[in-house]
Amino acid sequence: MAECILVVDDQLSNREMFADALKAWGYKPVVAQDGFDALRKIAEHAPSLVISDLKMQPMSGFELLSVLARRFPTLPLICVSAEYDPADLPRHVVCDILLRKGHYEMSELRAKVSELLLRGPHREQLFNRRQTLPWIPKHRTGDYVITCTNCLRAFPTPGTTETQHASEHTRCVYCQTALHYFIEGSSK
Repeated sequence: MAECILVVDDQLSNREMFADALKAWGYKPVVAQDGFDALRKIAEHAPSLVISDLKMQPMSGFELLSVLARRFPTLPLICVSAEYDPADLPRHVVCDILLRKGHYEMSELRAKVSELLLRGPHREQLFNRRQTLPWIPKHRTGDYVITCTNCLRAFPTPGTTETQHASEHTRCVYCQTALHYFIEGSSK
């Protein structure tokens, strides 16, 4: 039975390109158009690996990969982005391998998929995943809605004027648990 690989991208042409290549390489591709769709597909298909874009709405790849790294720490994650250079991967981009859009060949993707399926995520990455901060998008009101990891109650906290992604912290208004999270900065 072919291993299932989930492709998450808001661009139909990218989803089709990845799905066609994965199928030709002998894998079972499953596609999702955003993070929420991806979570549904994970529940249905239990993929062996995820390939995700970062810039998507309504749930971005940043949020999705953060959730996956915390919920499924041994699930290999490949990120495809034009925003970051693989040689200088920021800590807040949670993935095992980053491929820069327009700067890799499909043969490189094939080799990386095969490598991750054989050996799994890097051990250092697994340690970092336990420390992965949740990503919080800005609500249309300008606030961030935080869900406490202790009491599971949600509450708003004022937004910032951050234009870049940033690490933030607050205390739960209900149980006073210290919460750390990452905010999505404004679009460039």
